[in-house]
Amino acid sequence: MTEQKFDISGMTCAACSAGIQKTVGKMDGVRVAEVSLMGESMRAEFDENAVSSEDIVRAVEALGYGARIAADTPAGERVTEEIPHIVDEAKKLRTRFLLSLIFLIPLMYFTMAHMLVGAPLPSFAKPAVNFALVQLVLTTPILFINYAFFTSGVKAAIKRVPNMDTLVSLGSAASYIYSVVVMFVIGVRMNEGDMSSAHKLAMDGMFFESAAMILTLVTLGKWLEARSKKKTGEEIEKLLKLAPDTVTVEREGEQVQISLRDLKIGDIAVVKQGDSIPVDGEIVFGASFVDKSAITGESLPVEVAEGDYVTSASVNKGNILKVRAEKVGEDTVLSKIIKLVRSAGTSKAPIERTVDKIAGVFVPVVLLIALVTFIVWVIIGAAGGNVQISRALNMAISVLVISCPCALGLATPVAVMAATGRGAALGVLYKDAEALQKARGIQIVLLDKTATITEGKPRVTDIVAFGRYTREDALSMAGGIELNSNHPLAECVVAKAKEEKISFRKIEDFVYYSGKGGSARAQGKVCLIGNARLMKENGVALKECEEEAAKLSGEGKTVLYLAEGGDLVALIGVADTLKEGSKEAVARLIKEGLTPIMLTGDSQSAAKAIAAEVGIERVYSEVLPEDKLAAVRENQKEGMTAMVGDGINDSPALKQADVGMAMGNGTDVAIDSADVVLVGGDLRSVNSAIELSRATVRNIKENLFWAFIYNVLGIPVAAGVLYSVGVVLNPMIGALAMSLSSVFVVANALRLTAFKPKSGAKIKKKGERNMKKILVIEGMSCSHCSARVESALNAIEGVHASVNLKKKTAEVDGDAADEILIKAVEDAGYSVKKIK
Repeated sequence: MTEQKFDISGMTCAACSAGIQKTVGKMDGVRVAEVSLMGESMRAEFDENAVSSEDIVRAVEALGYGARIAADTPAGERVTEEIPHIVDEAKKLRTRFLLSLIFLIPLMYFTMAHMLVGAPLPSFAKPAVNFALVQLVLTTPILFINYAFFTSGVKAAIKRVPNMDTLVSLGSAASYIYSVVVMFVIGVRMNEGDMSSAHKLAMDGMFFESAAMILTLVTLGKWLEARSKKKTGEEIEKLLKLAPDTVTVEREGEQVQISLRDLKIGDIAVVKQGDSIPVDGEIVFGASFVDKSAITGESLPVEVAEGDYVTSASVNKGNILKVRAEKVGEDTVLSKIIKLVRSAGTSKAPIERTVDKIAGVFVPVVLLIALVTFIVWVIIGAAGGNVQISRALNMAISVLVISCPCALGLATPVAVMAATGRGAALGVLYKDAEALQKARGIQIVLLDKTATITEGKPRVTDIVAFGRYTREDALSMAGGIELNSNHPLAECVVAKAKEEKISFRKIEDFVYYSGKGGSARAQGKVCLIGNARLMKENGVALKECEEEAAKLSGEGKTVLYLAEGGDLVALIGVADTLKEGSKEAVARLIKEGLTPIMLTGDSQSAAKAIAAEVGIERVYSEVLPEDKLAAVRENQKEGMTAMVGDGINDSPALKQADVGMAMGNGTDVAIDSADVVLVGGDLRSVNSAIELSRATVRNIKENLFWAFIYNVLGIPVAAGVLYSVGVVLNPMIGALAMSLSSVFVVANALRLTAFKPKSGAKIKKKGERNMKKILVIEGMSCSHCSARVESALNAIEGVHASVNLKKKTAEVDGDAADEILIKAVEDAGYSVKKIK
């Protein structure tokens, strides 16, 4: 089987996509055909021996739509091409609407104003036949302006896959043709001298204004839809703007500008203040602050320096950085995010497949209802029911134009696109719409410990000094010894000493003992650092530290013993510390009724210590990859289970889980195995993913309810079920209602673009509002200065600040008092001249 994607153009409603899907799906050799209305695309799985891609393209074109094999272009370029296409479509529809309006306004004056407000008719239009000719002259251009409805609708009807354009064109054409026939009847009556009958037919028997109004209002609705569709891609558009067109690189000692497409692995990219980092790679020169908010949702800039790894779509907020390109083009984080968001936005949620089946039969059923309506009312009129044929036609046309497959077809895909775009802004990437829908039903969340709940790298947490030794003595000695080792625990001891600006003690004769630790000499004395076994072998007494060592071990920490000349100096506790937000994330899961469970390869005591600290009751300890897989299967018996992990050993469990969630800072294998990627590696994103899923499914249900109830109530009323109580729908009202129903569905879905997760969100009190202030700052002389000030201000809770170095100002959005802002700037080493 071959899988191929196709670009489809010309679709206007769910009936269009359903018709294409049905036609292609019936072709010999085609196993799956899935059409996305919003994505204007189709995914097909087929046997190349039975059918070719070209055959599928021809089949779609035969239905009256455009089709081509999707080009294998980079995700970023692909979306860049599509956004102007959506904008152009909106402009064309706006032009059509405005041109139609130019003719519709005088038409409505001639046909309605004299009846509604007693406006005078021009003398030339008073004769009945002239009155009819004026309407014909004003209506005909509107039909030509909107000829696209007729070409699409007729082609679809001929191919037996009628769509919304079929309903609109049929309703408009019936009104127009009937009115032309009546116009000739008026001429005949006038020739016969029956002026009274001719005048009555001219005033009450023609539907030119209905034909014109139907087309104009539906065009208005489609224009508003096109404008709204563009908003669903705004989050992707923001990401695209982070990819610069040109990049400054260092080549042969000189800085040159090249196109982003020409950037190669190994190039040194020069990133100035305010520029976006164009590649994923290592900083080889400079120190600065980078803003990762576009891809991780983190509000505060992060400090980076030489040797740190940075990713594309981050913005340099400080000094010049030089970055060695390790990933370029489609391999960068930015490109992968765009590809995932686009793929998820065009995929189909399970609930949408049911809607597709309904949409496939919707238009034929409406056509049948319209025909039955016309026949029934003609029979009632013939039987003496005082119903004229014009009234029967009026009701049949109303049935055609009030029916709205658009609202039905847009209910799910617009919500999915809005949600996936919003998810990208929050650092949550759903791989497809099915994952987006399924996440709402999660009941059990299995959390891998290392690099998911915890940082994934050891840190010094405790230093307990003994006897005459101080904490500084211990760090100086331990750091001096460990400088000579490349052991992970040694690295964290050295890092702690550097963090506290402790000078390293000079040592010599370093020796490493595998599985025990290391020794060295300092000022003629033997210094040891390692486990209890190393101490005992060298005669170091440990009785006085047994209680403290047991306490640290009970907390799940690794204990390093430090000794000098046979005397105990200190105990150093090392642990994989909790990530910021892990406690909050677990507490939120429990509050929402979910069951968090921790998985770890650590010993039972260490596992329980971490679990207790974060608030988890159930723990699987000393597990292997196959044990994680078994844990997922075991918990799936109790309810829908999510697995959250980051490593290669988590990938089988991620694949098995109902919803696999990979931390974005994890391995590529884990990310490929997951259904959801949490870009920032923050555990709170699990809450965001579930909450957004729930909000999306709720939004889809609201849209579907509106679309169904609208048709269930609107079609019978249009068919005349309330005729006996004097309620009859005019086709113009039906066209307006149809357009507004689609706009309502799109507008409701767009509410998802403003979604904010409960976790970590600040709740404002009634009447509370953010205040914008401008701080004039003295002392800033370079980009490093402005970055320090911006970082200091953004560290204040509830404050977002942006510093302009040239103007020597900081724009602050937040509710912090002036004194707090001034103190933050002064603590950074600068002064506030005034606050505007």
